[in-house]
Amino acid sequence: LLPPAQDQKVMIFGGGEIGESPVSTRRTAIADLDEPKPAYRPGPDLPQPARYLSTVLLPDDTVLTTGGSSGYRGGEYRGQTRSDLFNAQIYRPSRDRFETAAESTVGRNYHSEALLLPDGRVITLGSDPLYDRAGQDPGTFEQRIEVYSPPYLFKGPRPAVGAGPETLQRGAKADFATPDAGRVRAARLLRPGAVTHVTDVDQRSVALDLVRSPGGVTVTVPQAKGLVPAGWYMLFLIDDKGVPSTGRWVRVR
Repeated sequence: LLPPAQDQKVMIFGGGEIGESPVSTRRTAIADLDEPKPAYRPGPDLPQPARYLSTVLLPDDTVLTTGGSSGYRGGEYRGQTRSDLFNAQIYRPSRDRFETAAESTVGRNYHSEALLLPDGRVITLGSDPLYDRAGQDPGTFEQRIEVYSPPYLFKGPRPAVGAGPETLQRGAKADFATPDAGRVRAARLLRPGAVTHVTDVDQRSVALDLVRSPGGVTVTVPQAKGLVPAGWYMLFLIDDKGVPSTGRWVRVR
């Protein structure tokens, strides 16, 4: 579910044929669920054919795509060579295009995951390759971890989130203190990750109505239960440069 969730657009990235087939794809597709008859249309192509791609919603309404391989579980059918992909990219829904991100140094394929951290970084971990790097012996489960810092962490100081409620009610307002209210332009609720087999269909970034005042902001949570399921979220304030605050844990009831 692309950010913000109110736009009701769903995107799928890459993929491959079942089993040890070497066939994978660069294609992406997007469906607008608000259309009378939703249907997938082509999105921009990935740089390389990829399966097992991890996608992570970021607080600035972009999507990080990282990891994956071109072959089955990091291998090639009958070839026994590793086919992990190290390129990463950021998809910008507002521009419908990918932008190049920093490459990873650890291959991530089958049984891998990526999660947004409350500080706005992304942790990548796991991978269960079919073969080792030499392409000879059975692979072993990857135990190394990497942490990716998105570009917004290098654009200037982060807005701060001060005192505010831990529990939010749908359809209600909530006040949060911040000394940076003058430059805060948006607020987002991001649901924490729940990944299995690189898939996290529970991801969502909900835009909150925002009113600024001296020393703080007032946010309004949408009323619709289907848009904001009950549970824990990270609240981010985003400034005029797209720099997010550290996430503040809140619970929607």
